[in-house]
Amino acid sequence: MTEARRITHALQGRWCGRYGLCRCPAHNDHDPSLTVADAPDGRLLLRCHAGCDFLSILDALRGLGIVEGHGTIPRTDPAEMARREAEERREAEKRARQAQRCWSEALPIGGTIAEAYLREARGITCPLPDTLRFHPECWHGATARPLPAMVALVQGVAHFAVHRTYLRADGSGKASVQPDKMMLGNVTGGAVRVTGGREALAVAEGIETALSLPCGPLRGSVAVWAALSAGGMKALRLPSRPGALIVATDGDAPGRASGAELAAKANALGWTVTMLPAPEGADWNDVIQDTKGVRA
Repeated sequence: MTEARRITHALQGRWCGRYGLCRCPAHNDHDPSLTVADAPDGRLLLRCHAGCDFLSILDALRGLGIVEGHGTIPRTDPAEMARREAEERREAEKRARQAQRCWSEALPIGGTIAEAYLREARGITCPLPDTLRFHPECWHGATARPLPAMVALVQGVAHFAVHRTYLRADGSGKASVQPDKMMLGNVTGGAVRVTGGREALAVAEGIETALSLPCGPLRGSVAVWAALSAGGMKALRLPSRPGALIVATDGDAPGRASGAELAAKANALGWTVTMLPAPEGADWNDVIQDTKGVRA
């Protein structure tokens, strides 16, 4: 058994012939976002579509005892470290160019199946922001084919980055592929900004959850951001000027934990924090779907 396949099985993932797909151990991964493969030269290839870097993933695998060694990564000689850092910079620049191209190719969301997905399948009634677009043939690397996708611009990051939600051809839901959501570019610290506002900043995990807040739970002039994951919420870079922050958590343990961590960080920076937890086992999009009768 190859190293990549062994790691995939250890993470209870799925082996897809030449690569494995599993939940990334370096962040609170709800959906499988880590691909694991063996390079032709024998090197282990680890790629998290949520943006975790190679060393963070390797450190997490070592901490779990899945690969040799435990805890933090041992010291590497300076030449090897410089080589790896240069390689990571080149890869980051390549991914940023790919993200820029994906965004440039995407269309305004109005009248597309991405809008149909949000309106009809998700019950979103608020105006849709310019940070969301539609790509009719967005490449899905895990299945090696183009699929329709909602493309979201991630702001507040070092390099250009987007988030892609792959959709069914009629917009009735997400595509039946894994993963059905993928990052392109390093999204660490960033967010998708879905509404503007002056009175407060609200942060949720998912894009659909963030868009649900101005459709019912929130009133007034509130800026709403989607941090894209529980790990993204913990890593979020807040604006430099403190104000009022609303942390809209998902109703599960990872969601509550990441929300508490963001709240603690914000409090230390001088923010006034209010928690807005979703009911147990749900998120705020589930709530508005039930309220509006979208879900059967």
